Amino acid sequence: MRVLMHAPWPAEYVTELAAALAARENITRLCVIVRADFAYADAVGAALLARCYPAAHSERSRWQQLAGHLVALARSAACIWRERPDVFHVQALHRPILDWPLLLVARLRGASLIWTAHNSLPHENRSTDKALFRQIYRRVDAVIAHTRHTADTLIRQLDVSATRVHVIAHGPLSLSARPAPTRAAARASLGIDDSTFVLLLFGRLRPYKGLDMLVAALDRLADPNIQLIVAGEDMFGDAARDIKGRSDVMADLRRVDAEATARYFAAADLVVLPYRRIDQSGVLMLALTYQSAVLASCIGGLSEVIDNERTGFLLNPVDVDTLAARLTELKSRPDALETVRRNVAVEGDGERGWPRLAEYTAAVYCSAATQAGQRREPSADQ
Repeated sequence: MRVLMHAPWPAEYVTELAAALAARENITRLCVIVRADFAYADAVGAALLARCYPAAHSERSRWQQLAGHLVALARSAACIWRERPDVFHVQALHRPILDWPLLLVARLRGASLIWTAHNSLPHENRSTDKALFRQIYRRVDAVIAHTRHTADTLIRQLDVSATRVHVIAHGPLSLSARPAPTRAAARASLGIDDSTFVLLLFGRLRPYKGLDMLVAALDRLADPNIQLIVAGEDMFGDAARDIKGRSDVMADLRRVDAEATARYFAAADLVVLPYRRIDQSGVLMLALTYQSAVLASCIGGLSEVIDNERTGFLLNPVDVDTLAARLTELKSRPDALETVRRNVAVEGDGERGWPRLAEYTAAVYCSAATQAGQRREPSADQ
């Protein structure tokens, strides 16, 4: 079976999955369409890379970015035509309104179409996205969702047939994880006292991630022994405004490198994900990789990953008062935090290990390819 995966992002997830898929005997060729600055070429195993998309250039004008993207689409279409895959697996479309014709090109080459819905709709979705994605979902042979919540959303709100939706968990993001320093060493490098209760809000900072709510909770508590680390790209400038002038917040508003990431997770007593909406969270997967204690909103698929009080803690309802109360409670329960860390370490990969996830993904490929073959074969009475 020849597989072509379209993945201008997310790089780490795709690398882990591609390496596991390429190791399977029933996949004879796996090629992955990526960006020019794809960082994990050495980790994709036997998978081939087609660097069709340009590297990120923030200094480019809007028209230069559009022109570069159109060239990338032409390269991607040529790659599809050249590879003639049995399966075209879309992890993401960089600009869905422009990119959807790639599905038609793959169909013309006889490929089965698989879509991974990392989210049922984009995080910052436009008014036209629901109609666009409803049409996309209707035209693919199978949709992979990471959680039952996402699957139910696809079925109920976007009219995807339940027979075409498959739930396959998100695997651990261990590829870029660096060995974490000790808690004491991490705090010493950050200038944080050992007795301080350290919270971490990590990842690309968008309004739905609830930084403003977390800051409001800190104001309610007014606890001088709580320190918040905010680390990640400030996508819209809101984070800089919310934490400006605060002595209880340490900010690193950039794309954080692997070494700094390990330091922040090692220093934190509690990783906080006070999200207002979410399907699944790569930050949560990274936190579990670092065996962190996590407090996350009881929404979307987060509660399918976290077993409350055993492998993490859930925030319900998601509001400032409840968040402030939970932070006070968990600060007073260091033994509970340590128990959660031990449970996460013991649980390991299990059903979320990449070889098992690749097995499930390949089964979806085979099923879709079989159905496509049946559609192409003429019936006996023709």
